[in-house]
Amino acid sequence: MTNDDTWRPVRFHVHLSALVRRGDEILIMQRAAGSVTGAWYFPGGGLEEDETPEEGIRREIQEETGLEVENLRLFRIWPSRQPDGAPALALTYTCDVPPGTEPVLNFEHSEHLWISAQEYRDQYFSDNVLDVVKDSAGLRALVQGIRDTLDAYLASE
Repeated sequence: MTNDDTWRPVRFHVHLSALVRRGDEILIMQRAAGSVTGAWYFPGGGLEEDETPEEGIRREIQEETGLEVENLRLFRIWPSRQPDGAPALALTYTCDVPPGTEPVLNFEHSEHLWISAQEYRDQYFSDNVLDVVKDSAGLRALVQGIRDTLDAYLASE
């Protein structure tokens, strides 16, 4: 750093998400409102002040689905962007629910599916989808990050 350089802290959003597993399937939910209305995503949301990431993802899963999860493990940390392009850090967890478990969705979501990770990746995160969002840096970073997470998850199975 030279004398002319000024150090400034970078402020960024911390986004939490979870691959909630029921056997060989994962839970995805369709957004009912906001900038990504209609899109299908994992349960998750933002980290709140004074909570650990593990507390935050458990809270988000509980708020959005009513589910209590088991075997919560950090799976991946990746750089992302908010839809408006602001920097974000994404933490993705894996966790499990017992067979037959069904979520009770809150107002943020209109539907849910239990789907294989491969089918989710192929249907919602293909090259064609990346091409559709190419002009939005924030959305493209989010879509690419989820796709990379799914690829890493599939490689780990």
